[in-house]
Amino acid sequence: MAQETAQIAGLIDALEDHHPLSDLVYRRLRDAIIDGRLAAGMWLRQEALAQELGTSQLPVREAIRRLATEGLAVRIPYKGVQVVEFSPEDIIDMFNVRMTLESLAVRYATPLISTQALHDLKKNLDESMHYTEPDQMEMRRKLNTEFHLNICRACNHHYLIRQVEAMWVWFPSTMLYEGMRRQAILSQKRLQRENQEHRAILSAIVRRDAKLAEQITKQHIRNLSQELAEVLGISMHLVDAWMP
Repeated sequence: MAQETAQIAGLIDALEDHHPLSDLVYRRLRDAIIDGRLAAGMWLRQEALAQELGTSQLPVREAIRRLATEGLAVRIPYKGVQVVEFSPEDIIDMFNVRMTLESLAVRYATPLISTQALHDLKKNLDESMHYTEPDQMEMRRKLNTEFHLNICRACNHHYLIRQVEAMWVWFPSTMLYEGMRRQAILSQKRLQRENQEHRAILSAIVRRDAKLAEQITKQHIRNLSQELAEVLGISMHLVDAWMP
């Protein structure tokens, strides 16, 4: 245990006192994972982390649970939880899976989605425009997730919906938005492109043009793959070779 504590000593900033403790622990661990201070494959030991952060194990346990839910950590039966290890090929493969499943769900959803659901999607996009600052990326990410999932949930193919929802549990969207938070110069351009593509998807759905909605969704996800590759330093040649 002393060795594990030594491994993380100095990696995590001291906690502040004006936010709920579990949120602070979660943010510190998430930030340390995103920027590489907690390296891929590193074990997240509750006792060692609590000692480093100067807190009890309860908020650390809750923070680790949230990290696992977001796909930034993985629980290994009988061993514990470790920082997720994504190879460049893994990242691109995830985008391919998302492109295939989500574009299909969008095609099915376009003729079926209700007027109220379309209204809610527009409201989502209007609200997301208020979240453009680096410290607002977590809320922007949540709205983005809701936008995509609520379209897919209208497709009336229940097994497909379950597969899409399962994919979003481990899809590394957190890495993309945290990357934007850390690259403020590029973030506004990326957020503007995201908004334009979301509105183009919604416009095609409103017109009940399933083929166009599917095509825009595919291009949108491909653009996201290029942005995350840039954030993570993945070769664009690899992206072009693996993405359709």
